[in-house]
Amino acid sequence: MFRNSIIITLAGNEYRLKPTFQAIMDIEERLGGIIGLAVKAADGEFGLKEMTVIIWATMENRINFEQVGKLILSEGITKASPIVRDLLTLCLVGLNTIKNETD
Repeated sequence: MFRNSIIITLAGNEYRLKPTFQAIMDIEERLGGIIGLAVKAADGEFGLKEMTVIIWATMENRINFEQVGKLILSEGITKASPIVRDLLTLCLVGLNTIKNETD
């Protein structure tokens, strides 16, 4: 993990995910509040739709929304679950609280 961002590999390609202000607004517009999403994720009530929205919204270089969902599905939902959890954690605790190992 880089400071303030997370890398996900889908179909052999790396994508940098960063929960920017705009990304959080896009997530909340499509899915509701971040805190509620974090609770849903902790309760295991999280599906492909939520994972796709969160990963797509936080991509530095966005690709097609439907393509993101297909890539997640082809890689396996269990691979994306911890990434989404980490992204939600970044949103909840603040971007400046997570340090690189070299900091």
